[in-house]
Amino acid sequence: MRFFARTFNSFISVIVLQAILVILLVSGSVARSQQEDSKEELKVEALNIYDNFNSWKRVLWGSIVDLGKSGQLKSMIASQRHITLDDALESAVKKAATQAGCEFLIMKNSWSAFTVVRPLTEKPVPAPKPQDFSIDRPHPYVEMLLSDGILYFTGAVRVTADNGRYLDIFIAKRVDEVLMRQLSFNQRIKALVSLNSHFAVGSIAGTAFSEWMRGKTFNTSYTVVDELNEDNVPYSVVIQQSGNARLAEGGQNTEATLYVCTFLSLTDYRARVNFINRSILLVSLFVVLFTILLSAGMSKAVTDPVRQLRNAMIRLKSGDKPVKVMGPKTGEIADLFHGFNDMSARIEEDKRALSSHIQEITRIKEYNDKIFNSIQEKILVINAVFAVEQANRAFLEYCGQTEKMVLGRNIDELSPALFDEPVHASIRAIISGGKAFDTQIRRASSGLSFEIKFYPLLEHDTASTSIHCIMVIEDVTARVAYEEKIRQAEKLASISMLSAGVAHEINNPLSSILSNVQNLIKAEKEPERLEDLRLVEQETKRIARIVRNLLEFSSSSPVEKPRNDINACIQKTLQLVDYSLKKESGVSIVVRLSPDLPSAAIGEDECKQIILNLIKNSLEALGSSGTIRIETAFLSSESMVQCRVSDTGRGIPKALLPRIFDPFFSTKNEEGNSGLGLSVVYGLVSKFKGRIEVESEEGRGTMVRISLPVARPGT
Repeated sequence: MRFFARTFNSFISVIVLQAILVILLVSGSVARSQQEDSKEELKVEALNIYDNFNSWKRVLWGSIVDLGKSGQLKSMIASQRHITLDDALESAVKKAATQAGCEFLIMKNSWSAFTVVRPLTEKPVPAPKPQDFSIDRPHPYVEMLLSDGILYFTGAVRVTADNGRYLDIFIAKRVDEVLMRQLSFNQRIKALVSLNSHFAVGSIAGTAFSEWMRGKTFNTSYTVVDELNEDNVPYSVVIQQSGNARLAEGGQNTEATLYVCTFLSLTDYRARVNFINRSILLVSLFVVLFTILLSAGMSKAVTDPVRQLRNAMIRLKSGDKPVKVMGPKTGEIADLFHGFNDMSARIEEDKRALSSHIQEITRIKEYNDKIFNSIQEKILVINAVFAVEQANRAFLEYCGQTEKMVLGRNIDELSPALFDEPVHASIRAIISGGKAFDTQIRRASSGLSFEIKFYPLLEHDTASTSIHCIMVIEDVTARVAYEEKIRQAEKLASISMLSAGVAHEINNPLSSILSNVQNLIKAEKEPERLEDLRLVEQETKRIARIVRNLLEFSSSSPVEKPRNDINACIQKTLQLVDYSLKKESGVSIVVRLSPDLPSAAIGEDECKQIILNLIKNSLEALGSSGTIRIETAFLSSESMVQCRVSDTGRGIPKALLPRIFDPFFSTKNEEGNSGLGLSVVYGLVSKFKGRIEVESEEGRGTMVRISLPVARPGT
């Protein structure tokens, strides 16, 4: 489509759109104004009808109250001598009822139970049933009564004479179509009285309204229905509660809510709105046609120069050399031509500069990418929502994923075990500006150890400055293991110094004990005591060997690797702890020893001391009940013999596991716990080139695995 045609169509579209908007806005404004007028009129008329309707109650109330206070009436009642009522008494009551505008008078006396029903109008209307009228509550009162399908305003009072005689007086006014028409002189207004779906009477049929009311309840005394069709005429309705009415039907008295309803016909309002809308439409169409003709004449003078500029821009866009166009010398169009020519020249200059800048930026980016991906440490850039924005090749190789798979993902999806809550806390501290640097040592589930360093990265744009977090992850598994060995070596050195001093102090009393026991053996004749003494001698000698081993342990001289049957050593050790197990009746030991187990390169006494310490620890962890499990196995792949001692005790807190081999450290505070048991075990296992591993879960128990090299043949 040519530019002129598009411009012309655009003008027409704008004009038509403007006309439509004007029509919609004005029509909407008129409709809203008419709607507000109708609501205001309905509100005023509803209040008038409600007040006029209730004014009848006030009139009846005034008449009833006057009758109840009348001293003349009381004197007439006291002087009655006949079963029926005297004419003077009846005339006085009828006069008061007629003045109130009532249509019926019902009187019941107490001295003869005589009932009188008198119509007060010449219209032939059916009289109400007298049995529906009775005073059974405090009086005087006014109520609404539905009797034989007719609704009445009813006033009731009992007039009592001084001699105790009384006369019950009831005055009634029918609520019919005539009365409802008199409530408003506005021809658009209709009035209706409704008792839910039981009854309806008024200046409108109310058939559709009664059906609509069926089963409905209202939470407020004033309800507005915006639109309701009655006899194919739209009405806006106000429903107002006006107390209750008594329903005297089938000999039963029930109550129903009485509603005074005001109907406003919307026909006139809508006709007025339609007339205004048609007028606006005709005026708008005339304005549109006039504007289209005027626009057609003016657009030609504008589109030709614009078309010339458009063609020049197309040539410039296609990559041609700077284009210079000739046009008018003065005016706004001339300014456009001059501006286009200047822009064309600047674009050519900027194009050359931009090409040079792009080449330089590309070279720098490639250089930076090479440096970034050449670094052996794993590097991540994390944003404020913990999503990866950049990752180097080392991290991608560690994750085993491509850059496309990693970028944009949350770090928890990449390695939840490595990026735990402490790492999250450090990232938040960096991003929030709380820290300028942070570092952590984390252990992954694979057993590797990583040192994670955190640095802030500021990014500036035109709107704000944001902080990202750079994570540098270095594999420090070897360094951590080396540091751990150094730490354990330092601990063993402290144990060695301690054990050397302890061994020297124990030797002297131990020699005395052994000498005395041997003397007792020589003098003892009783076989049972002799057997016990020999056991004491044997264990005392074992203590002496342990002390000697402690001295050897504290020295730097090489240790000869002996041979020892681990299974036999376990059996002998269990005999030694048999007495302790009998005291702990709730503790059981399950032993599963692997048959044909090779001999281990460890001495018997050292082996007993290791197993005894482990069993002692398990007993203390179990308390009064539980299970200790002792198992052996041959690790053929490592050529090692393994002994596992596990229990179902209280376990060791995770935070304390790194310290369990420290000298004098103990998780038990009872007297007699020196904290040297596992330290000695660790030292003995290390002495014989073995390995010790501990697994524990608090509340579930502990397992200790001792792995020792298989003894060489011939040793």
